[in-house]
Amino acid sequence: MPPVFTAPLALKRRVGLLFALQFFAQGVFLPFFGIFLSDKGMGDAEIGIILATPMAIRIVSGPIVAAIADMLGRRSAAISIICAISGMIFAGFLFADGFVQILTVMIAMAITNAAIIPLSDAYAMDTVRAGQGDYGRMRLWGSVSFMIATLAGGAVLEATSSTLVPVTVSVSLLACSLMALMLPELARETPLEADGGIAAAPRLRDIGFLVVLLAAALVQGSHAAYYGFGSLYWRGLGIGGTMIGFFWVIGVVVEVVLFLLASRLGMRLPPLAMIAVGALAGVVRWSLFTVVHDPVAVLAVQSLHGFTFGATHLGLVGFIASRIPARRAATAQGLGGTFVGLVTASGTLVSGPLYSIDPAYAFWAMAACCALSLALLALIALRFAGRKTQGEV
Repeated sequence: MPPVFTAPLALKRRVGLLFALQFFAQGVFLPFFGIFLSDKGMGDAEIGIILATPMAIRIVSGPIVAAIADMLGRRSAAISIICAISGMIFAGFLFADGFVQILTVMIAMAITNAAIIPLSDAYAMDTVRAGQGDYGRMRLWGSVSFMIATLAGGAVLEATSSTLVPVTVSVSLLACSLMALMLPELARETPLEADGGIAAAPRLRDIGFLVVLLAAALVQGSHAAYYGFGSLYWRGLGIGGTMIGFFWVIGVVVEVVLFLLASRLGMRLPPLAMIAVGALAGVVRWSLFTVVHDPVAVLAVQSLHGFTFGATHLGLVGFIASRIPARRAATAQGLGGTFVGLVTASGTLVSGPLYSIDPAYAFWAMAACCALSLALLALIALRFAGRKTQGEV
């Protein structure tokens, strides 16, 4: 089906812009929404609950919405509708006052917002299958946009009110809705198979498949304390918004390089190895997070974000694509989002009380999540040892 609005740009560039708009919103939300909530009078525990809410709701809503989109075969339309609704709801934070009202808006937003990334990743993989783009090079524009939003947001936040946070996120999501209208509905009958055709049958219920999703989710979920309290921690040390923005951006720079090299890395490192790299980087990163205070040392530790997020994300997307037929890709991505949501929500809820006692406790808990991920991946590697199917490990 042709897009609602025709666009002169190649499909891969339109998908890149889709990611850019989505992650511009993320680049404002993740570093600064905690500050917005703090300025609204929320305490550490309340911030933890509010931020954990969308992560918990995505456990249910993400895979359900993604599965419905798979059944209807209308991914780009689903992305457009969901982004439009989420953008309008997010504007409600401007008018919400007090914990109950803010939590209510967050619940409403989270119900629709949870499936945006899984659907977009699935659409991007459809583009790869159609031979019209490379996933890493499309996805990197999301990371570039995230950097721009974070740097600009940090500088603007110093000069203006944190009220700008919900305004920017809302506008970005509405723009993303319009961008999705320019995407055609792509055929996706053929699975993205490795050499042996290992994606011939769905493996959504296979225990090994689920354990790998959990291992990746433990690494992605280990960012919970960082997303919720990283900026607050640095601000408590007397660091300004502009420098906080640089701290967030340095890791994304490494992430962009990783996405640029993704196709080459995919030939050398199988998906499980990519996830393991992210888990190992997470153990180091979170163990050192509250230990280093010198800006240069902080930047060095922050550069590990390119691996804790980027390598893990590439590994998870590649793992799903190598095992699940294209027609069920969004469902599988949604299931992966469920695992990530469960771990991240739990991590955020735990991080609030731990952070109140001692910030180091919250980040050490995140390091433990990554260590557990490494253990699970080792078990899976042992399970796959001796198998001669390609793309498994």
